Amino acid sequence: MNRFHACDANTARLPFSCIRWVVLIGCMGIVGTASAQITASRILSADMDSTARLEERLINRLHATTETQAAYIRYVVKLVEEEKLETRLVVAIEQYAIRRNSRYAFPFFERALRYEAAKRGVALTSVRHFQSTAAPQR
Repeated sequence: MNRFHACDANTARLPFSCIRWVVLIGCMGIVGTASAQITASRILSADMDSTARLEERLINRLHATTETQAAYIRYVVKLVEEEKLETRLVVAIEQYAIRRNSRYAFPFFERALRYEAAKRGVALTSVRHFQSTAAPQR
């Protein structure tokens, strides 16, 4: 014999529905609230020009960890200032590189930028060549 005495289907599902809610509330009690570390944001001053913001954006978002990579990005920003490369091209390639590999996007950025710059008549060296010809640090 069925332990539910009512004939309609809605009351037959009532205990299962109650169990589901009890389990859900129990899980929420165990997990607790979510918390995250909030870091202080870097506020750029209003008097900084857009190329300084572009340089910082590229270094941070492409995870340029070495001084050579940062110097290469500064060189790319200098080409943007000299109007040999367009800002929107550099930003589009940055976004492409991040889509390819968000954890380490710099190699994708370098390769794609060299390809697109060559199509526009701008010769970019690789980071390896850039590193070998850099002025020695004192």
